[in-house]
Order: sequence, then C-alpha cells, then structure tokens
Amino acid sequence: MELAKPYEQKFNIRSETSHAFQHASAEKKSTMNRKTVLIIAVSAIIILSSAVGVYFLTRKFEATGPSWLRAGAFVTYEQFFEWTGNNATEYMTWNISALENGSVNVHLISHGVDTSGGSVAITTGEVDWTLDAATREIRSASDSNYVGEKCPFWIEKDVTVGSTIDTFYGVNTISRSESIFVLGKQRDSWVVEYQWATSTMTRWYDKSSGIALKIQVVLYRQDVTIQITETAVQSNIDLELSP
Repeated sequence: MELAKPYEQKFNIRSETSHAFQHASAEKKSTMNRKTVLIIAVSAIIILSSAVGVYFLTRKFEATGPSWLRAGAFVTYEQFFEWTGNNATEYMTWNISALENGSVNVHLISHGVDTSGGSVAITTGEVDWTLDAATREIRSASDSNYVGEKCPFWIEKDVTVGSTIDTFYGVNTISRSESIFVLGKQRDSWVVEYQWATSTMTRWYDKSSGIALKIQVVLYRQDVTIQITETAVQSNIDLELSP
C-alpha cells in the first residue's frame, strides 16, 4: 500500500480537524438553537400563564364581587336632618350579615321623614336584602318592593365620568370626579346626581372600593324643604387595601 506523502498527511490532518471543528460548530449552533427555542417556549408559557391568571382573577371578581366584601363588613353614616328652624341627628348602618355561594345578605337600618301629619317627624326603618354579589341585584327582601332592583351602597370600580350606574334610585351616569373629606381624610370619589319632581339626591362613591361615602338629599314637602346629609363616620372596611 502506498504511503501518503508528508504534505498529504498534513492536509488530511487539517481537513479532519476542519471537519471536526465544523461538526463541533454545528453541534454548538444546534445546542444554541435548542436553548433559544426552550427560552421562547418558557417565555410563552409564562406569558400565557399570566394571561390565564388575570382572566381567572377577573372571573373570580365577577363571580364574588369586590375584594372587601365579607361577612361582618359594615359602614355607619351620620344622618343630619335640617329644616326650617330645626335639625336632628340619627345614624344609618348597612351590614353584611352573611356571604355564601355568590349571595350577600345585607341588613339596613336607616331613618327618614314623615310630613303627612303637617309637621316633620323622623322615622326609623329596617330591611333585609339577599343580593347577587357580582351584580348587586336584590334577589329577595323583607320588603318585596326592592326585589329586582340594585343595591345603592356600592358600585363597580371599573367606571369613569359618563359611566352608567344602576341602583334602585334609577339608572344614571357619573357626572364628575370630586375629592371629599370623609373618614378622616380626603378621598377621591365619583359623583352621581339624581333629580325628581319633589326631591334631588347626590351620591359620592369612593374610587378605590366603590363604596358610598356621602349622600345628600333635598326633599320638597308641602311648605317645608328638608335637607338630609349622610356622611360615613365608621367602618371596618379598609378602603386603602381595596384594589
């Protein structure tokens, strides 16, 4: 067998080395490509997981209502009544008495006025509602007049000026944004205004929680005008933690 010449041996060695280098480079590129594909796949999984998480959190909010909603949550309002030469102070409280399977039981005690006797008399009333946690719709009540209406003591949070608000006072829109001093500090709120033939109402809703912070009513009765201002003065709901 003929032996290869020295320069041929050198060429063969260089050629084999070159082929080995090319093979190693190809493997390295292949490994890098696999790593790139893996990184892209993992990133896609993370993005998809985040999207799914946001979706289910949103659906959970839709199904259960706001995060502060829990049994025992309450808000108490000072009710200040004022009419010609007179005034009176009472308190209104709504309380979440139970929360189960998407239903909320609310107990309300409040005060109103009666002018049927020719003078202004402060009245007391209580009512119990069972409502849908997500929609605020009252499913059953101790007073059937409320059934099918929507609870007015909190609203949805994904709203802005011009958004439609539905409560048992009627369907209306948010007219403006306003900061008011209540529960010890300035709070940003949405304002909803109502006007009827014999009364007007303005309601301020906390932007963070959706909870009604202040209510002002003017009643025009016979020869007397009565102004009622209801301001939140106590609550065990941490409005700062309401997302």
